[in-house]
Parts: sequence; structure tokens; C-alpha cells
Amino acid sequence: MKDSMQLISLVVIFFWGLWGFLYKYGVMKIGFSKAVLVTSTVYTFINIVVIAYLINRGVGFPVNSATGFLAIGTVFGVSASLLFILALRKYPGSIVIPLTALYPAVGALLSIAVLKEEIKAVNAVGILLAVIAGFFLTR
Repeated sequence: MKDSMQLISLVVIFFWGLWGFLYKYGVMKIGFSKAVLVTSTVYTFINIVVIAYLINRGVGFPVNSATGFLAIGTVFGVSASLLFILALRKYPGSIVIPLTALYPAVGALLSIAVLKEEIKAVNAVGILLAVIAGFFLTR
């Protein structure tokens, strides 16, 4: 399982790395507003395809507290994406991309505090070092 997790994680890291770079390149070429329009349009198209696929598979829309949490999380995610594009417009991608990539540390800390997840000391050190790296990126 660990090899599978590492492979999937590497592909995700590579894809997210391409995503950040391509966003920076696009924002440089067409500006903030047009970049938001293009990315929103593409997201909408992809979402329509995913929704159609899931409905076709018989997946129903849940209505419960988890739906609310997912909706709120989506609002935060969209807001962060807009701020990310704005940051790429104003600041170097070589700083913005790795700095904003520290967002999983927030999720990890919340998972530990709220969901009572336990982590190994070596994992805690990894999170701490990532936060320290973020500090150095802003200097």
C-alpha cells in the first residue's frame, strides 16, 4: 500500500506543480480577470461531465450535515483559488506556488485537533519543517 500511496502522491505533486506553473503562465499572458473566466469555464465543463457521469451511475445527491461541510469547504477552495490567481498576478510563481502548497499543513493540524487523528513524531517534524520552509520562502 505504501508504494501505491507514494506513486499516487508523486503523480498528484507533478500535476499540481504543472497546475501552478500553467496558472502563472496564463495569468502573465492574459491577466487576472480573463484567467478567472477561462479557469471557471473549464471547471464548469469538467464539473458537468463529472455530474453527468455520477448521475448516470445512479449516485444520488445526499442531504445531510456532511453535504453542508462539503459545500462550505468548496466555498473556501474556490475563494483560495481566486486568491491564488491574484497572488500569481502580483508575485513570483517561484515563491507563491511553494508557499501556498503548504495548505495541507492546515488540514493536518485540524485533523489532529478536531478529528483526533494521531501522527508519528517523524510526521510532525515533517509538517514543522514545511512550515519553517514557508517562513524562509517569504524572506
